[in-house]
Amino acid sequence: MHLEEEKKEFFDLLNRKCEEQTYQSFMEEHTRFIPRNFEQNHGIHLGLVLRKLSLGTDYKSDFFFFSKSTINWNAVFVEIEKPSSRFFKGNTNEFHSDFLKAIQQINQWKAWFLDDRNKTSFLSTVRMIQVPHHMASNPTNNKYVLVFGRRSEYGNNEDRRRLVMASKTEDLEIITFDSLAEGLAGKYEVSIGSRHNQFIDILTDKVTEPSLYSWVEPTQLRVSEVLKDELENGPRSNHYTMGDNGDRIEALTHAAPKVRVRRKSH
Repeated sequence: MHLEEEKKEFFDLLNRKCEEQTYQSFMEEHTRFIPRNFEQNHGIHLGLVLRKLSLGTDYKSDFFFFSKSTINWNAVFVEIEKPSSRFFKGNTNEFHSDFLKAIQQINQWKAWFLDDRNKTSFLSTVRMIQVPHHMASNPTNNKYVLVFGRRSEYGNNEDRRRLVMASKTEDLEIITFDSLAEGLAGKYEVSIGSRHNQFIDILTDKVTEPSLYSWVEPTQLRVSEVLKDELENGPRSNHYTMGDNGDRIEALTHAAPKVRVRRKSH
């Protein structure tokens, strides 16, 4: 689908006032719409975004990704609300309960991570993608993105705009659904994954970033039969890893016989 067609479909969805999952599903299928806030100079790490990632037993992030620099990591947690969610009550400048509730949810995540045991436990659940492992000991800074409402609610009201801006912090970015459709041509596609106890399920049916298969142990990945075929027979990449014999081997060639395969359900 052409980007302009994707953009039109997206705005059509925004105007239909659907539930959150409708917008999440669209973003998982059209991954250029996924927020890129707090990207560092290496972009979204491994080109991989995890969906519905659990934080302990009580919380769940709609999207999660790492982004690293040469000295640290950003662990980015994305919360999606609804385009129809309200920033303000009626014609006032008083925040609506929709917005206050969303901010409170982010604060609950932050409070949970203030317990160092929780942060250590969480990082252990995503250790397989915080690679190379010798860099996992570098500082990891939690960042949060709230996708909420429409820009039209405050875009032409300077007082409202300032109130929304004042709600942002160094580690929290608040963006509207409208902003997700901006600059699509300059954004790259990513793969969507789902974490399981022993592997990451790659839900995207094509290779979007070959480094994923270079850095992550392929036995810790599960792919569809379509993606398995691309790993085996598709174009080769310029990413390499060490083979079982210590030889340098192209990443997709190395991964193809080792990944788990998700069989089609009947």
